[in-house]
Amino acid sequence: MLVLLDHPVPSSVEPLLKGPHVLHRPTLGARPGALRGRALARDRPDVLLTRSVPAAAETAAWGAAAGERPLVVVLLDRAAGPGGARGGVARVRRPPARRLPGAGPAGSRLRVTVCPSAGAAEPPADLYARALVTAERRFLAERVGPVLAGHLGAVRPEAASVVLVGAGVVNLLTGLRLLRAGHRVTFYDSGPDPRSGAPWTAFGCSRGGGDARMFTLTEADGYFGSPGGGPLPFAQPVKDKGWGLADLARLGPAERAWTEDNARVPGWLARSFTEDVLGYNLTSDRLWRDLRHDVPELFHGVGLREGILRIYSDQDVLEAHAARQRSLTDRDFEILSADRVSARHPALAAAQRAGAFVGGIEVDGFTVQVHRFLGTVTDAAERAGALFHWGRPVDALVPGEGGAPDGIRCRDGETVRADHYVLSPGAYGEALLRGTASAGLIHGMAGAWLTLPDPGRGLKNSLKITRSGHTAADANVTVTEGPDGRSFLTVGSGYGWTGTDPDNLDPTQLEALHAAVDDTASSFFPDAFDEARRSGLLERSRRYCVRPWTASSLPVFETTRTAGGGLLLITGGHNTGGFAQAPVTAEAVASALRGESHPMHIDYHPNRLRMFYGQKDARLPE
Repeated sequence: MLVLLDHPVPSSVEPLLKGPHVLHRPTLGARPGALRGRALARDRPDVLLTRSVPAAAETAAWGAAAGERPLVVVLLDRAAGPGGARGGVARVRRPPARRLPGAGPAGSRLRVTVCPSAGAAEPPADLYARALVTAERRFLAERVGPVLAGHLGAVRPEAASVVLVGAGVVNLLTGLRLLRAGHRVTFYDSGPDPRSGAPWTAFGCSRGGGDARMFTLTEADGYFGSPGGGPLPFAQPVKDKGWGLADLARLGPAERAWTEDNARVPGWLARSFTEDVLGYNLTSDRLWRDLRHDVPELFHGVGLREGILRIYSDQDVLEAHAARQRSLTDRDFEILSADRVSARHPALAAAQRAGAFVGGIEVDGFTVQVHRFLGTVTDAAERAGALFHWGRPVDALVPGEGGAPDGIRCRDGETVRADHYVLSPGAYGEALLRGTASAGLIHGMAGAWLTLPDPGRGLKNSLKITRSGHTAADANVTVTEGPDGRSFLTVGSGYGWTGTDPDNLDPTQLEALHAAVDDTASSFFPDAFDEARRSGLLERSRRYCVRPWTASSLPVFETTRTAGGGLLLITGGHNTGGFAQAPVTAEAVASALRGESHPMHIDYHPNRLRMFYGQKDARLPE
């Protein structure tokens, strides 16, 4: 994406304009007409960021050079009314574009979107950050919107056969949503039935990791830089406080390109991506509540526990996270000092005395034991008529006429066809996704798990721990229950990048990841950790799961027509938020199969980052 900015800006704005995505020509706006028209024709920007709408002659010159592309104008209006959201860059939800009259066909392609000021007190850098966000969103919508509309417009909104590949928590809830809409649903999964007692290594991420998942409004946060301000340490070994879990000798150009894509996301765009994700968390919050009301049996016997305590090792980080939490909810809460936290939650008294944390906040959210939850959802889907094929890996899409997908091919050679397909293979779909726009976007990120006996000293809520600068910087501690009713603490933490191959694990780095999680567990629950070590529970409970991550920190939602006139949908790459966003992902899938648009179809388009960077492989599915 190329933005042409045609007027002077304050010095505080100039850092936003660095990089190849903005072409700053500060004198053009003062002399609109032939001069600006020639610049638009010569530079052929995707977006004009301006204070004055181009005249017909300028539009004609720009349009003749731009071919059939829409001509996108973002008009800054400092005199307009409030346009910001609380906290940081405002969330811009693709404001409607106006078509203004122009010269011939070029004028009919002109799209003008106003970016208003939030008021005289708004810092100029905030205004221009929002303007750039508006530009990127409008550019994205104009590029992918018509193609998506064509795909959805051809869908027959009626009950149909749907094959879902992958039976993790995202696709299971998607399948249940489709069953409730009257579709005929069949699952294929490479792993065993999650209700079985198969070894944990036989399963994917949802069933293979610890028996715990958490929902808060800030799950699936964006990951764009290290605490020191540099790029994330994907290729730095875990033992050196990096995120590199892979055998580095096995990484190739694809992995290097992926890490480079992550490192060069501008700060304003990174914040925009994160706010997209957090916005869908807000929607998921409502959908989770609806699901608990409409299908309460899904939550019986799954260890549902309300409320999350977040604790922090750094005061500045605590206050920043509290401010962000307030920007997302109207619920009032206070920052608790460390001694007040331990008074409310005596299980943390030893950690408080050791100075392991400075304070915390109590926020809305819940936790479940996800292994049990997978069982209840699978049971409900079977009762509703779903068919499950466990231990049936799907390795490829079957091409049809013109190359459009016309079925899926199982590893045993069988070809399966249906009206629609929904692929959600987690981190294990590299072969299956070959030939799609999602191919190569999803890499593996391992996290480690362990279990401790519950100290039984008043840990009322599951925890989210932030240890600034630690190898296991973010940890979830879920209060769980064993088969015999005994209470446990399930600890999950750590980042271990595997590249495109989720099985590319360096044993030395995996051990370092486990050691980092051990350190968190022992620092916050020293007595329980010692007991777990003595009893052998610590060693028995150690495991890991490989989560699907993207360089953009945006999940993927791909929409493609099949050879038979149906849809192929790809969902995934949810980073640490697959469970959190499962209900809203299911709703986006259901909307597509009704032939209706959903904001996620555009916001999570697989080519979003590629198109921003102007990469040649940012093709749009036909």
